[in-house]
Amino acid sequence: MPSSQLFAVNNLGRVFGLSTDEACWRELDYLGIEFKRLSAHESVLWALGGDHQVYVFVYGSSVPIRVCEESYENQRWNPIEGFTGVLLPSDRPNFSSADGLTSRVLSTITLPTLAWSWESPWHLHYTHEGQALEKEGWTYAIDFPRTYTAEKRWNSCVRRRKWVRYRRYVALDTWSAVPPIHQDATEEPFIDVSVGGGEVPGEDPDRLMVWAVTALNRVMVRDGVDGSCPEGCRWTHIPTPPDKDVTSVCAGRSGRVWAVTWDGKVIVRTGINRDCPVGNDWVVVEPPEGSQLQQVAVGVQVVWAVTRDHRVWFRRGLEGSDSASSYNSIMGTSWLLMVGSLNSVSVGPNDQVWGVSSEDTLVLVRTGVTPSELAGRTWKPISLPISTCESPSNSGQSSSTSPQSNVSGVGKVTSPDTDAPGDINLEGVEKVLASLSVKASAEEEEEGKVKEQQEDENISGKAEGGEKIDGALQDESLGPPQSMVESVDSPSIEIKYPEDCSSLESSGMSDHAGDYVASLLASQSSPVNDLKAIPGEPGQQEDSTAQKSAEQQYFPPSSKEWSESRLRHASSTSSQGSLGPLRGEMGVLREEGPVFNLLQVEDDHLWLWVTGGGCWIKASNMPKWYEEAVEGSSWAISGQCRWWASKQWVPASVELVMVGSRRSQVKDATLLLHYSLSAPAVEEISIGSILLVAMCVDSSVGRSLVALYHPNYPLKPKTLSFSTETEAEEWLNHIASACKTFRGHKKRPSQYAVWGLTTQGNLYVHDKYLTEEELRLEARVSHKELAVGEGASSAILLLDRGFRPGCFVSVVVEIHEGADQFHVNLQTGRGTDCNIAIHINPRFSKKVAVLNTKKKGVWMQEEKQGLMNMTPGRQCDVSVMCDDDDFKLSIDEQYWCSFKHRLPPSTITHVAVRGDITITNITYNHGAGESQLTDWYWRGVGGHFKRVESGACGVTWAISYDFHVYIYTGAEEGGLCKGSSTSESGDRLLSDTRHMYVWENQRWNPVTGFTHRGLPTDRHTWSDQTGRHHRPRESIRLPSRHWSWTSEWCVDYHTPGGVDKDGWQYATDFPFNYHCHRYVTDLVRRRRWFRKCRITTSGPWRQMEKVALMDISVSPLCASDGTVPVWGVSVTGEVVVRLGVLPECHQGDSWTLVPAECPMMSVNAGVHSHSVWAVSKDGRAHLRLGVTPGIPQGTQWVNVDSPGQPLVEVASGAGAVWGLDRAGNLHRRTNVLPLFPEGTGWELVCGGVISFSVDTIGSLWAVLESYNTDNGSVQGVMVRRVGITPSCPLGTGWQHTLGTGWSAVCARMSVPSTCSIPDN
Repeated sequence: MPSSQLFAVNNLGRVFGLSTDEACWRELDYLGIEFKRLSAHESVLWALGGDHQVYVFVYGSSVPIRVCEESYENQRWNPIEGFTGVLLPSDRPNFSSADGLTSRVLSTITLPTLAWSWESPWHLHYTHEGQALEKEGWTYAIDFPRTYTAEKRWNSCVRRRKWVRYRRYVALDTWSAVPPIHQDATEEPFIDVSVGGGEVPGEDPDRLMVWAVTALNRVMVRDGVDGSCPEGCRWTHIPTPPDKDVTSVCAGRSGRVWAVTWDGKVIVRTGINRDCPVGNDWVVVEPPEGSQLQQVAVGVQVVWAVTRDHRVWFRRGLEGSDSASSYNSIMGTSWLLMVGSLNSVSVGPNDQVWGVSSEDTLVLVRTGVTPSELAGRTWKPISLPISTCESPSNSGQSSSTSPQSNVSGVGKVTSPDTDAPGDINLEGVEKVLASLSVKASAEEEEEGKVKEQQEDENISGKAEGGEKIDGALQDESLGPPQSMVESVDSPSIEIKYPEDCSSLESSGMSDHAGDYVASLLASQSSPVNDLKAIPGEPGQQEDSTAQKSAEQQYFPPSSKEWSESRLRHASSTSSQGSLGPLRGEMGVLREEGPVFNLLQVEDDHLWLWVTGGGCWIKASNMPKWYEEAVEGSSWAISGQCRWWASKQWVPASVELVMVGSRRSQVKDATLLLHYSLSAPAVEEISIGSILLVAMCVDSSVGRSLVALYHPNYPLKPKTLSFSTETEAEEWLNHIASACKTFRGHKKRPSQYAVWGLTTQGNLYVHDKYLTEEELRLEARVSHKELAVGEGASSAILLLDRGFRPGCFVSVVVEIHEGADQFHVNLQTGRGTDCNIAIHINPRFSKKVAVLNTKKKGVWMQEEKQGLMNMTPGRQCDVSVMCDDDDFKLSIDEQYWCSFKHRLPPSTITHVAVRGDITITNITYNHGAGESQLTDWYWRGVGGHFKRVESGACGVTWAISYDFHVYIYTGAEEGGLCKGSSTSESGDRLLSDTRHMYVWENQRWNPVTGFTHRGLPTDRHTWSDQTGRHHRPRESIRLPSRHWSWTSEWCVDYHTPGGVDKDGWQYATDFPFNYHCHRYVTDLVRRRRWFRKCRITTSGPWRQMEKVALMDISVSPLCASDGTVPVWGVSVTGEVVVRLGVLPECHQGDSWTLVPAECPMMSVNAGVHSHSVWAVSKDGRAHLRLGVTPGIPQGTQWVNVDSPGQPLVEVASGAGAVWGLDRAGNLHRRTNVLPLFPEGTGWELVCGGVISFSVDTIGSLWAVLESYNTDNGSVQGVMVRRVGITPSCPLGTGWQHTLGTGWSAVCARMSVPSTCSIPDN
């Protein structure tokens, strides 16, 4: 499950976050604003400050929020002047929007708030529908608003060109004030705020709902809040019933909005949907009898409430969304009293409940919350350590200090480097307090009168040395007199604001009167403060630097290139100047000795508010800080299953037999299956022969399958069927763990690993160095003496490297006097019922040696040979060499005979020796051999991903289906499925979200219009996208028990190609091209329905940050500074590069934007010239020039045309460039030369390709949609291109690996011939 955050506010107004990946509360950077209430969503936190203004905090994302502002310059041609900006009265404005309805003069387009910064000045856009324009960027048309073309024609009477300018949201990872309702923020302050949305049926999941309540009891909605505008656009008033004054409001993720009134009742907003996001009416819900509600918390299917006497209530009878038609399903039926006493309550995205207890103010979590038991079971406190960001002033003073004293709207507040006053004049304090009360009572008088009154007030004072200082605050931009500032109460806080381009400057503004009074009061109440170091001293500066670095570990600020932190809107400071500048004198107090605290007593953290709106947890998968479970496992296990034999499922008992004292000391393992057809039979499968283990759930028949892939049957596995998913998962993890432990694969894969993803999102890895480089080394040390007991007359020993061609085994025995016979067997297991590939049986009484094979318990035709030098009473050496077609046998190093293969030699796992002999020595030589793709072992890695990329130094990143980015930690993996008994502590909780789709099809007839009744040859009413398969909505089931539905079926209004207002796409007939507008000739239509589901699993992955990327690529080579460039494409199409990725720090430091004129969809990385390619959303390829080890970001993009069909992916390696188009056709770029790296054209390689990858030596890997075998066609096969030579650059064919159902492959690194085995 991705890392998510739980937020809470303590009694000092400080905000703390608790990550599901950590076991410690960590304070968000304190900027001088105390907070009262919070409301969280994914990646964003809305809060109500102590000044009763609304603030927003965008956290956990370093991908920039960029918006492109556009303005079209329009001109019309006249015979005298030619093209000119003088237009007809009926024409559009000279500068307008794309549709011409809105005037957009460049000088009038400004930044929405100070949280934004311009990236560059206005510039022309030089492409039109993928075609380059002339240097002035004009497009021409006959008239407004016709179709525009890049060419100027004889009848082109109008023209236009597009001006663009990007702006960036720079207030990431910091608090930013949301503009108030009025210019004067004190005119209508806020008393509550809530953020919801994201799961409104049919609505964009990126669009949020922010509701708030003001002190005038008005309900407000913030419009335009989405991923590209975190703070929204404007406040809109939502009228409430006349007698219902609202005090608090809560917005749910699915669109529910409940509000509490002054009289303790609830009003519910109805009619909220995609077309009407603010609803249309209010309905009153009565509170529990005899109680008045104080707060409500709204979830997807639940509503919780807290009454004014702190009792907790649960609303029954609700349904999943407000789309239900009945009153009870929307409002619920009744209130249910729950056990517990709370101050506040919060509901998470999956209806998980949090609260703050009223007795001891602890944060509580509701346990046992499941879809079938939404009310949960009990409350449990969260008692974890608290990591604070120490402020420059005492925490006890923060509540008494005005929130405006430390953060201002447009300024930079610093403490003057002067000595603190040694004496305080109490009479001066009284004068200041009097002036403040006078000012507060005369707040509505004219500004001139206020200033005149303030000029008559004087405050005098003396410094510690006796020198009199007379200060005057003549302007708000000037700080208070230095003698009037106490060092410990005036923290140095820097607030930066964007101006033009990316430069940020600041000016000073603060509430100096508030600072002054606070410093005076603080000095009296705590004389020990006078002993603290003042700003400007070296010790103080070092402490400040250390504090800052410690604070940034958990919520690190974005890099300077991406954001400048601590922003505040200028309008929120309108109340700061109400006190006005002060003049006066300050007398001298008598000097008192310091008072020391003998015992440092820290402030207790009393929690006041909690919000879990962005915290994803489940009762079955709680965070590690909630409960640590250490599960053991037993390897002597047995169970029942069904075994696929003779083309039918037969009942069988399965047993996993391990040889070894502990799991870490496994010497041998065998899987035994006992079943009966016409007679009892036993299938013995050596763990050493199992190269891939996979699981599939067939929910339609309630069958859970475990597939075992064997080198002899690489595309057709041996299959076990279990009745329940839990049982199948246990056996899957036991077998997979046994395979991994048996081979000793416990360490992190090397950088030469090949990663593969299946269509189910499961991840597998094969380490090539184990099959290539290790084989080279083992060729020199391949002889191995197998352990044989002294004087043993029989032995069954494991051949741990198998017995492929090139291997041999030598058995040296002492034949007893009077011996009758002995035998040497090469067999497929340890048991007596296993197959025997070759049986060597010298029979001295008959003076003959018998050679034979035993298959499925039946001996085959014997072959007889002479005994040669084998006689009783002497020693002999029997050797067997495996060749491609037969076994070569020798006696005492002299060739004896050969024996044709009757069973595949790759199935041999053991050597067995028995008879009238004494075994002297058994030597096994497994040879260097040759790496075959079907002999590769694939290790399962926990997680669920859509794409995985690995590169230099083993840096491995992955992207989930919901676009979260994960980094491979290298920790020892647990089971492939969460909840198994093999889970290890190295795994982290993960989650992912996918969409299930079905298509609704209709045909038009003259009588009824569009109807579900079609022609007999038409597709089904409910089908898949191709229309060939019947897929009604009720038949769509979850892939496994780890998945859960998170929404109902909804019409997809974001279907590619566009839709009308009801989600339909039209066409002349099935399956022609579809479009969003209906024409006269359109006789059929379709629309897509979707339903979201979420998986909860685990794996050795850490979510890097809440960054949304659609593609990533890790460079296979390091840059000149030793870093590994990681390229990515954000969901908005921005190309970024991750800097600071090192072998010891795979996460890196920051993102750097690589500007591009058009949005991209994929990228392929390298550090050499001409090695970075990208594909834009319109299907064109782009080559990045200037990429060098010293400049891994490159300098500029060069456009490359697509091969007929739009491209989806381009990759390069060893000077070759390959591209994949949307139709699944793989192409190779021709004439790619160092002086002309973009090449000249595309040459078709083959079709039916799903994805591909290219390594550093140019080897091409791919996943084919289908692959023909002798037994038919199989889908999703991973292959490697063979036959690629300079004379045949396209290659000659494909060589397949194990397994089916693959969806993606990553093979970027090749094992060099001189490589040494890395030490993992």
